[in-house]
Amino acid sequence: MTTPSNKLYRHQKPLRDIVGERIRSGIYDGTLPPGTRLVERDLAELYEVSRLPVREALRILQNEGLVEHLPTRGLVVRTLDRSQVCELYDIREALEVLAARQAAERVAGGAENHFAETMREMREAVDAGDVESAHAANSRLHDEITALSGNTLLAEILEPLVGRVGWLRRKIEDFNLIQAEHVALCEAIASGDPDRAAAAASDHVRASRARTLEFLFGA
Repeated sequence: MTTPSNKLYRHQKPLRDIVGERIRSGIYDGTLPPGTRLVERDLAELYEVSRLPVREALRILQNEGLVEHLPTRGLVVRTLDRSQVCELYDIREALEVLAARQAAERVAGGAENHFAETMREMREAVDAGDVESAHAANSRLHDEITALSGNTLLAEILEPLVGRVGWLRRKIEDFNLIQAEHVALCEAIASGDPDRAAAAASDHVRASRARTLEFLFGA
């Protein structure tokens, strides 16, 4: 008889991805708050899998920056202090400004974008009160901008930051502000003006940074 622990796939996904999604969701929704120890044995029992997919999932989450290894405690849900949050947003601004600039350059050269569809999905999700779908559309828009830039190395560099940035984004749910900033950003990129696109990307990241610092630290 095939047991859950030795099935390689469920629902067409590797077990490591399924386990990773569940742990990630727990971090996002606060079920696993910062500082929570993540013990392979306990998680394997909880999700009814072997320890191998749990170990692989935790490695992925560690690369995303959601999990960190402490010498005295092992793997725990990461705690970000103010300095780390500021550094993260500094890097995010530099990279996303570059992505927006290069995306606008490609639009000026004739490349097409699909921002309108993603923005529509986000508006519909917000109107329906579907926070998860709104967050998904938000993240997808940023992925589309990076893809439009045509810079594969930039996409690879951004990938490890996505988890941490997404984690922080989920703490700020003022989608009306976010949508307005996204409209400005998309219009700037679609105009084919690299300087306008870079300015809009910088404005968006800095506004997100201010909201995040206010939420986490009160200033």
